[in-house]
Amino acid sequence: MERRIPKKGDIYRHFKGKKYKVLCLATCTETGEDMVVFETAEGEKKVYTSFLETFLSPLDTGKYPHADQKYRFELCRDTMEGRGMGLKRHGSVTSLILEFLDLEEDEERIRFLQKHRSEIDARFLTAACESLEFTENSETVEERYAALMRFLKTKAKYESRRLR
Repeated sequence: MERRIPKKGDIYRHFKGKKYKVLCLATCTETGEDMVVFETAEGEKKVYTSFLETFLSPLDTGKYPHADQKYRFELCRDTMEGRGMGLKRHGSVTSLILEFLDLEEDEERIRFLQKHRSEIDARFLTAACESLEFTENSETVEERYAALMRFLKTKAKYESRRLR
């Protein structure tokens, strides 16, 4: 499976433990290679760059056998930023779920689900389905996601014809 390209605001943990915030992606003027521009997320703010390929590369387990991570930098799912607000956990609910719950139109919900597909997990799907009073009984996350998308598309298609 390919790794997700870092986005502005994402927080990544280096295998040595420090956290870094992605500022942007850039292109090296010398080689034309994609680069990641990031800064320390804690303490003194220092800005760094790394080739995208290096940033996303697997960790050399021979050189670092006791490391807890599989990759040099790993996305911190509990501290990602989206739409200017952190996706920090609030108990058992993430602000990603809260963002979804704030949407009023089915078309907005469909676009939201498509945009955040890589971040959606079983817990998110449970909350989203319950908020829409949609009962789904699929087993895998992929099947549940597809069922929710079908439900929203059908609902958007037929409810848009009704007078409100």
